[in-house]
Amino acid sequence: MWFSNLICYKFKQDISYAQDDFEKALEQDTFRPCGSQDLSTFGWTKALGKHGHSLSHFSQNAILVCAKREEKVLPAAVINDLLAEKIEHIEIEENRPVKKKEKDELKENLLHSLLPQAFKKSSLQFAFIDLEKGWLVVNSGSFNKAEELLALLRKSLGTLPVVPAFVNFDLGLFLTNWLTEFNPPEGFAIGQDAELVEADENGGQVKLKQHDLASDEVKNHLENGKVVTKLAFDWRERVKFMLQDDGSIKRLNYSETLKEENADIPKEDMAVKLDADFILASEEIKLLLEELVSSLGDPEDMLA
Repeated sequence: MWFSNLICYKFKQDISYAQDDFEKALEQDTFRPCGSQDLSTFGWTKALGKHGHSLSHFSQNAILVCAKREEKVLPAAVINDLLAEKIEHIEIEENRPVKKKEKDELKENLLHSLLPQAFKKSSLQFAFIDLEKGWLVVNSGSFNKAEELLALLRKSLGTLPVVPAFVNFDLGLFLTNWLTEFNPPEGFAIGQDAELVEADENGGQVKLKQHDLASDEVKNHLENGKVVTKLAFDWRERVKFMLQDDGSIKRLNYSETLKEENADIPKEDMAVKLDADFILASEEIKLLLEELVSSLGDPEDMLA
């Protein structure tokens, strides 16, 4: 339940979901394992895993959902070797070159023949909806994967009126100004990791890890025209994270003090603990996002 990477969206209007209706909507797209000819499948699975009973978990004005992907693993090297053997066999036996269209057909036939015996791998992707402030937060480091989950949710619900949370903000400008002036918003402390690039798209790149970002070296990079694309922060000594200029939030690291708040819940009550951890983490993330957006300007600007 401790989200480690955030791709954040904001609803364009007030939302309200009834638990029964929401659950029935998700049931239309319940996960199913790959069939013999499926390359991959994607659908909803129990939000609390084996410790839960429903696809959605409603708790304190928030909804937790979990999407599961299963895909067949067909190593490209194996396919290419088998394809090369077939092509060589045809060229020798029939004394003619194999053209591209035929190669593509041979490759497709190979894939279909190998799919039933391919290995399978699965992955889970969590997201939560904040019914109070209208956040939709996906636990992902990739916008593409986050959009896949949104597409599935949109398919299940019929509509999903959201926009990327920071779409109307030039985060690169904010990051650069905060580091240049070494003056982050109230409640945020600049960490020790950053990435700077030259404004020219073919320009140089500087990656700094465990570095004194107030040093003259960093100041020189900024004075020479580099802009900040990634910057580490410590928020109220409760959560550390990396904010990127594309609006993604990476490498969330929660303080031990925060994690220990639910440490007294017995492991035998795992469903209770998962629920408590979800409430704790989601509330913390919502507060972090509200303070971050507030530091950028009027939150309504996102929906302008």
